[in-house]
Amino acid sequence: MLELLEPTTVKLSNVQTRVEKHGDEEVMAIDLAVAWNTNNRSLTAIQKQLRNALFCNLAQEIDSPQAEMDLPVDEMPNVRVPGMDYPVKLDFQQIGARVEVAYGIDETTAIVLQLCKVHKFRITPIEGGSAEVKFAISSASEIDDHIIGTLSVLQQRDISIQLTMPEVEQPEKKLTEQDVFPGAPPSEPEKQLTPEDVFLGAHAPKDTDGAGEEA
Repeated sequence: MLELLEPTTVKLSNVQTRVEKHGDEEVMAIDLAVAWNTNNRSLTAIQKQLRNALFCNLAQEIDSPQAEMDLPVDEMPNVRVPGMDYPVKLDFQQIGARVEVAYGIDETTAIVLQLCKVHKFRITPIEGGSAEVKFAISSASEIDDHIIGTLSVLQQRDISIQLTMPEVEQPEKKLTEQDVFPGAPPSEPEKQLTPEDVFLGAHAPKDTDGAGEEA
C-alpha cells in the first residue's frame, strides 16, 4: 500500500475537471497527473516484487569478491533490462485515499482531496537506483471552485503532497470458552463457542444431592 506520510515533492503535470453522475445528481470531479522521482526502494510499497523486476545489482554478477565488498548487498542500482520500452504500465489502484496539497503559509490553507482513487501508475527505472513514478489522483468529493482554481494555477510546478489511506477496522475477536467461563480449564485445543453452546451452558440443569438419578 502506497502512502506518503511526510510532505513529498512531486510535479503536478496536469489538472483536468469533469462532471460525474451520482444518481440523478451531477457533481464536479478532478483528475491530477503527478510525477514522483524517488529511490527504487519505494516501489515495493506499490507492488512487492516491482523493485526486483526492474532493478538488479550488476556488481554481484562480476566474479570478483572485491566488487561485492564495495557495493552493499541490499543496493540495486542497475536497470535490469536497459533496452525495454519504458514506462511500465502497472495495473494497480487504491481507493479512498486522502491527499493533502500544501498551499499557502501553513497547513491550515492546504487543499484536501477526500475519497481519492490513486491509479494509472507508470514506472520508469533510472540507472543509479532511482525511479520516476507517474500516477493519477482522482476525486469527486466536495470539489469546488477554490480547489479547481488553486490546483489549476499549480500546473507544471513542483508541489508538496501527503497521501494517506484510511485505517481498516479489525474484525472483533470470536468468543471462546475462556471468555464465557473464565474459571474453567480450557479444552485442548480451545474451541470457539457457537451461540448454541453459550445458551446450553447458561441453562444446563445442575445436579443437587443426587437429584435426577434413577432409584
